[in-house]
Amino acid sequence: MFDTVILNGTIADGTGKPCYNADIGIREGEIAEIGALGNAAAKKVVDASNKIVAPGFIDIHSHADFVLPEEKHNEILKPLVMQGITTFIGGNCGFSCCFIPPDKRGAILAHLENLNGQSMDQLVCWETPAEYMELVQKKGMLLNAGILAGHGTLRIAASGLVTRVLTVEEQKLLERYLDTCMEMGCFGLSTGLQYFPGLQSDQDELLGCGKVLRKYGGIFTSHLRSYSHTLDNALDEVFQVGQRSDIPVQISHLYWQPYTKGLTGVTKAAIQAGSFLYNRLRIPIPIEKGLEPKLKLIERKREEGLQVTFDLVPSSQGFTELFAFLPPYASEGSKGQALERLKDRAFRKKVLWDIENVEPVWPHRDGATWSFNYLKMTGWNGLRVMAVASDHNRWMEGKTFPEIGKAIGKEPFDVICDLLIEENGQVMVFHTPTRPDDPFTFRSMWSGFTHPLSMPSTDTILRPVGRPAQVYYDCFPRFIDIFVKQEKLLSLEEAIRKCTSLPAATMKIGKRGTLEKGNYADIVIFDLARLGSRATFENPAVYPTGIDHVFVNGKPVVSEGEFNKETLAGMMLRPAS
Repeated sequence: MFDTVILNGTIADGTGKPCYNADIGIREGEIAEIGALGNAAAKKVVDASNKIVAPGFIDIHSHADFVLPEEKHNEILKPLVMQGITTFIGGNCGFSCCFIPPDKRGAILAHLENLNGQSMDQLVCWETPAEYMELVQKKGMLLNAGILAGHGTLRIAASGLVTRVLTVEEQKLLERYLDTCMEMGCFGLSTGLQYFPGLQSDQDELLGCGKVLRKYGGIFTSHLRSYSHTLDNALDEVFQVGQRSDIPVQISHLYWQPYTKGLTGVTKAAIQAGSFLYNRLRIPIPIEKGLEPKLKLIERKREEGLQVTFDLVPSSQGFTELFAFLPPYASEGSKGQALERLKDRAFRKKVLWDIENVEPVWPHRDGATWSFNYLKMTGWNGLRVMAVASDHNRWMEGKTFPEIGKAIGKEPFDVICDLLIEENGQVMVFHTPTRPDDPFTFRSMWSGFTHPLSMPSTDTILRPVGRPAQVYYDCFPRFIDIFVKQEKLLSLEEAIRKCTSLPAATMKIGKRGTLEKGNYADIVIFDLARLGSRATFENPAVYPTGIDHVFVNGKPVVSEGEFNKETLAGMMLRPAS
């Protein structure tokens, strides 16, 4: 007898092969049979007539590892399973909460809280990845999760928040910490080379980490050092680590931000004009071709033998912590010291001058030459408040800093500094070169989404409070709706492959990502005709349409479109050997 039989479905098995009609029998959390099972005995029968049956979606780039230890993590992470996600990889961009040694606990937690948006002191009762994994598995998990060690976190543990390269002894300590994390089951190392403190690293530091990863067959993932005019340099940096260390490389949330050194105003005007012509006059400006030379670089490295892949977030606006938009020196020492410095008018004057006048220069480590000077690239309207920790500043969410400044009688930069101080650094912002939900900006990534080495990701940073990004609710249905149904740039089978077997193979996740006998029964059933997204920037917390059933390890987490919050069937994953 089967626990569940799924009848009459159209199987998109995740491999990219053509769909076919068959039934699926689930027993003890695994796919026990695929074939004609209409007469089979089963405790539960699901009729999937006229619907697609696919492997559960695998989100290769998430920060949901922050949420797993929470008592109500299932309610917070509900938007993930409601869009068909059954597995995620956390600990990305150098931010990982699984390794917190006692001697650097305060500094690491303060750093992570800027992204997480709340105090973690009472939550964190672990020191190592093994303890973290044991805790969340014992508490119960809504969905499956694998964890990356975070380079930024390990760097703080080894040296503190310093604006320099590591000493020999600090480098040895960093590598020893990484070795511990890999031994305990991390999938690899994530880097946030555009963020402090990761941006202070040099090639030798990264190659030292690569040496450890090679020992375990781990992956090197990277939020690049730059996504603008030095993107080629940033790509080559991670290519070098991969090739010289003989390890796989995953490029995080690839995109391209136009920037012309010395001609900032001209670049801004050209982007705004392009957006107007595309959206208002319907002139099909092929802005996606700007990313194609970067994709050629990736293809060339693949041909040379480097195992390299990349992910993209299907949104026209990015999002991250507000501190990242200040020069790295503003964060040196500790968060408390950083916030105190922001109270000083002379210091603010220096930072403002640097933002408005210093050019981003490779390798983006010194002074104010860092590449994430988004305010210089797009102007003050390029950022909008995403989420704050306190209720009294909630009215600011969704607004630009000039809009907030006009309302309270302050200059935009003073709004930024004062808000960081008031919120203890726990401020998230959206960033976009034009406006939220701009189809023109989104089109710039089209060639990336259709490339065979790419996969969609949510970049999830779900908080208990604050405005979420719409992709936390609709990433995978949105991706399929746009590129399969609307634009017809991908076949359904290829789109499903990008959401399932490709991330599974990239991260070495065993027995998941394809529908085949003996694999874990992570399954999503959806109505392709109804599949779509109603979420917008202004109204992001809206579940997608068309997702009818989601199984995690054979257990129904979503049934007939309804969330089963008591079902905690997820597993903490380790890399397949």
